[in-house]
Amino acid sequence: MSYDLYFKPRNGSFTEEHFHAYFRDRPNYKCEGLQAWYENEDTGVYFVFELQAEQQTTEDDDECKDFPVALNINYFRPSYFIFEAEPEVTAFVKHFDLLVSDPQMEGMGDGAYKAEKLLSGWTHGNEFGYASILRDEKNRNGISHLPTAQLHDAWRWNFSRAQVQARVGDSKFVPRIMFFNLGGSTITSAVWPDGIPIVVTRVNYLCIPRKELAPTKFFRKKEDITFVSWGEAFAILIKHGTQNRDGSISLNYMSPPSDVVKFVQSLPTESRSSSGVPADCVLDREIYERSVV
Repeated sequence: MSYDLYFKPRNGSFTEEHFHAYFRDRPNYKCEGLQAWYENEDTGVYFVFELQAEQQTTEDDDECKDFPVALNINYFRPSYFIFEAEPEVTAFVKHFDLLVSDPQMEGMGDGAYKAEKLLSGWTHGNEFGYASILRDEKNRNGISHLPTAQLHDAWRWNFSRAQVQARVGDSKFVPRIMFFNLGGSTITSAVWPDGIPIVVTRVNYLCIPRKELAPTKFFRKKEDITFVSWGEAFAILIKHGTQNRDGSISLNYMSPPSDVVKFVQSLPTESRSSSGVPADCVLDREIYERSVV
């Protein structure tokens, strides 16, 4: 299930050269044949623009006819997908002065592009996708979900993560927010390897790979990964860090102080099961709950 939007120039033609020249130099795009795939590794958001081949535009295909470019954005995705896609679509339309054909319910129809209609049309279709899939109880097995506000906070942090990393340079690591199933619960997490200097925002748990600070067993270090809740870690973080205006904490040391070392080393070996969950598979809890009633 997906949202499909079609584009054509208001005047003139649109060629394969136009298509590739525009997308090949834009961040997060990869051109493959007649497709330009957007995929942001930090946020997990993806969608695709596709140049319609001539054989696809037949008299029986009113949706594609005379509209040489199509956009496809999947449904049954976190609600923030469209907030990342909309500026990309808007920039594309403005650059080439495009008209659109939008066959979706609650869409914009044919004619001028309206960014607010893209937002509302995809959101409507996405919620319909949740309801369609989740009405079957078998499809609810293994579904991960978190509150919408928490998902949006994670997306905003991840979307700006590269800019923060560029600003602080190599002196500190800026981890993205990841999602895990920890002991049967979906959580947000950020990695803090061996207590190194990082800039980190609030998450449910810090994921701490221990190598240099690995626990010793039978006189040998045994590398592992453990999790510590934000509440347990906050005191040591704020003691050695500065809280920024956005609530994130920047640790102010070059190498871990002795009490940080002791804190990391003192953490118990993780006994709970843990596995990563792709960002696109963590759904909005509020939409999920409305869909399973």
